[in-house]
Amino acid sequence: MKKIVWVTLISFFTFSKLVATQTAQESRGVLTFELFNETVSHEEGNKEGIFHETNVTLSLLKTNNPKINMANIKDYDEEFKPLTKGEKFNEEDKTLWLRVLLDKHFPKGEFVVTYGDMGILEHSFSATQNVDMFRIGETKQLKFTYDPSIDSLVYYFKLSASPYEHSYRFLAITTKKNFYDELGKGMIVLLSLGVIIGLIFMAGLYNGAMYYYNKDKSFLYYMFMQFGIALVLFNMMGILNFTNSSLARSETYYSLCSLFAIFFTTLFTKTFFDTKIHTPKLNFLLNIYMAMIAIDAFFSIFYVSIILKYNLLPFMALSYIYIAFKRIKQGFEPALFYLFGWVFLVVALFLDAFLKFEFFVNPIFVGTALEAMFFSFALSYKIKMINDEKAEQKELLVHQSKLASMGEMIANIAHQWRQPLTHLSYTVMNIEDAFKHKSLDDKYLEKKVKEANGQIDFMSQTIDDFKDFYTLHKEKENFSLVEASKQVLEMMHHALEEQDIEVELIILNDLEIKNYKNEYKQVLLNLVSNAKDALVSRVTLKPKITISIDGRTVSVADNAGGIKDELMHKIFEPYFTTKENNSGIGLYMSKMIVERNMGGELSVSNEGEGALFWVRV
Repeated sequence: MKKIVWVTLISFFTFSKLVATQTAQESRGVLTFELFNETVSHEEGNKEGIFHETNVTLSLLKTNNPKINMANIKDYDEEFKPLTKGEKFNEEDKTLWLRVLLDKHFPKGEFVVTYGDMGILEHSFSATQNVDMFRIGETKQLKFTYDPSIDSLVYYFKLSASPYEHSYRFLAITTKKNFYDELGKGMIVLLSLGVIIGLIFMAGLYNGAMYYYNKDKSFLYYMFMQFGIALVLFNMMGILNFTNSSLARSETYYSLCSLFAIFFTTLFTKTFFDTKIHTPKLNFLLNIYMAMIAIDAFFSIFYVSIILKYNLLPFMALSYIYIAFKRIKQGFEPALFYLFGWVFLVVALFLDAFLKFEFFVNPIFVGTALEAMFFSFALSYKIKMINDEKAEQKELLVHQSKLASMGEMIANIAHQWRQPLTHLSYTVMNIEDAFKHKSLDDKYLEKKVKEANGQIDFMSQTIDDFKDFYTLHKEKENFSLVEASKQVLEMMHHALEEQDIEVELIILNDLEIKNYKNEYKQVLLNLVSNAKDALVSRVTLKPKITISIDGRTVSVADNAGGIKDELMHKIFEPYFTTKENNSGIGLYMSKMIVERNMGGELSVSNEGEGALFWVRV
């Protein structure tokens, strides 16, 4: 495990250094954009960049003056004012003009302007500047040449608005070479991010399947958590920003996606660490977080998300690290993987929220990818622990089943021996009485000894029968269900007779099968014993057990009143019992024997006056 951690750490920091260096050396461009009606301008500060000594100033003129056109726009230059914060770009009866002022140091060469959420109806480039307008995907590009010795420093554009409630208008100027270099890198980045999102989404599906088969809610919450993170990362890629969907451009949509992921992250943490039992105080804190997230989600529909606006998430996430640390101290080993994964994600959240640190990609993409990897280790380790626990429980069940079977065997031997022992007692008394009365002769003594030996032989045979019954045969053998069933009834004859229970054996179709004979006999013994106990405990009038054999199907019915409907689905669960001083594993082990060992089926229903068990082998 330590090797995995160190390799991951070294790979992460090496990758971070490489991509950060590459970005610093190759960044070329000047950018301005508007997000949610807030206009922001960014001038390149890189001293190695081609624009490091130049500036590009953009000004917007919103006017309804019909006299302004491309020919006389310079005469109205004084009317140019920046579009104020909150103003709508696409107000009716308004025309927007863009003025681009190039610095005197703007270099000679071929350049590309990339812009979005606005259209250029007219422009003031000269014919010699070889203007070419084209599209790549949903973004628009304008390519031109510039020579400071002959071309103007000022350019005007008549703009058309895009009818979006929330705009993502931007305009970027870069060299032609850098444009195509960045385009190629961008495609690689998008492909890489797509792979990351795909892996996270598949991790969610995998954990959904794990929940289906294990019924552990931590897998279910992790699935929703991963789906939420995948959705957030997909939104961060910016692909949806240039679609016609109003939902995709809604700040509420982005907030709700993020809060959805945070909510299920908290739920996953609660269930994964079982905080209600192991860290109750921290569990209370997580409950507060969940309430805050739910309120914030409702609030974000009408305003904005407070958690996201004020960057509270990184600080909330520190609590998850502390919980993992506490659980590690308590000896919960999977928490170590959780801790490493969450540390990477929290570092990424802080870098993105406060330092605005970005290398080749947003650090959140790297953080979530590493988090998913380590969380997968944590969940895999937890599965191993669950399987180990199940194996221990199974061994305990088998051991308890053996003890219960031994108890049942001793009880049945006692029932079988009770009558022979009584007979032996009478025989000894008869011999003693004859001796006292001086009537003991050879003939009478021989007769009584013969009777005694007959009872002793019967008792010895009983021991052999039960010894054979509880001997496990690992290989299947051919046997008759009818004969095997008769042997079981013979062993229980005295126990049933003692309780005045009538037993009816109905043979519809006798069939010889190849399976585990003794295991079938053990199952039938359990079913008949349960029926006997039910009849006795409920003081049933005219108690009766009916065993019907039809080919491979054996049914055991009683007239004890049946099983309550609310208990029917629990009848085969381990440790479930309605009887005092009972282990509750008889029917569970019987079902395991029939369905896992013998490849058959054991089921139950209420029929007629009682319960009906079906064994199909």
